[in-house]
Amino acid sequence: MDEWQNNPCFICGNQNDQGMHVHFTYLPQEHLVQAEVVVTESWQGFKGIVHGGIIAGLLDDAMWHILWNETHVVSMTADLRVRYRKPLYINTPLLVIGKLVESTRRLMRAQAFIEQNQEVMASSEGTFLPAKGLHE
Repeated sequence: MDEWQNNPCFICGNQNDQGMHVHFTYLPQEHLVQAEVVVTESWQGFKGIVHGGIIAGLLDDAMWHILWNETHVVSMTADLRVRYRKPLYINTPLLVIGKLVESTRRLMRAQAFIEQNQEVMASSEGTFLPAKGLHE
């Protein structure tokens, strides 16, 4: 069992009644994680459109999960850049993908993408630093 499934994270945790309960699957041969998500009206911004903060959260979490699965280092986001290419629609499946770019002792970098209808609608790159003392 993944030890990070019992956590209060808004995006991926199962101990948050208000959370999204997203489950990322690690694909080690492809060095990526992915999750399929359907965002409901609760998390919309403009009518029918997924809120930008939810998009950023999904991208951030995908990057965290690939870093954890590839390095087993607990990290925290130091820098997050998001590119919103096109609106993402609620009640339509999203595919969230995270992949490792670089990992050193001091920092890690990852990328993430959200696809809807097989088109990249949002992308991100993030820098993460080891987070000592958060999980031991």
